[in-house]
Amino acid sequence: MTGTQPEPTERLFTAVPLPEPVREFTAGIIDELSGIVEGVRWVPRENLHVTLRFLGQCSARNIPTLVDWMEKAARQLPESVEVGGVGGFPSQGSARVVWVGVTDLSGGIEKVYNVLDKGAGRCGLGREKRKYRPHITIGRARKRPVRLTPGLDESSGAKTIHMEAPQIVLYRSDLSSTGAVYTEIARTGPGPVHKL
Repeated sequence: MTGTQPEPTERLFTAVPLPEPVREFTAGIIDELSGIVEGVRWVPRENLHVTLRFLGQCSARNIPTLVDWMEKAARQLPESVEVGGVGGFPSQGSARVVWVGVTDLSGGIEKVYNVLDKGAGRCGLGREKRKYRPHITIGRARKRPVRLTPGLDESSGAKTIHMEAPQIVLYRSDLSSTGAVYTEIARTGPGPVHKL
């Protein structure tokens, strides 16, 4: 008697891609911080994005449903978000993740996240319990959490840049010994516009 084969899955997440000027801006912050903060594996510039909803291991049969929810979420996309400022999760004093902040006073990006989170739940992936905070992950602590000293934000992340009309992208993340490789699966929303 043969057992059924487990259904193949892919490691997926949704994100807002960065226009090139915003990618350059964020990479500049990484360049500054890499000379100040030790013990961090910095994210390669080609992998930078505004994190929306990490989905984890998903069956390929869920992808059309996820894309439907992405299209619903895209209707809530804000006209503009502000990128800038440096912080850490779970805290500045004990950061496992170092990020650049994303501010949306309209609340649109949080609505986008909520729709995507609901869609993830409908696909059997569970709802996220933590409060969403829009950000661009720029580094992860290598071994132990790192301390982001007071004033670091002022020296390295005081400048800001605006990013208008972003899109939502569904990415596959393939892990390797040299780091993650992201492959675009689907994209919804209008084309990106940016301005300083």
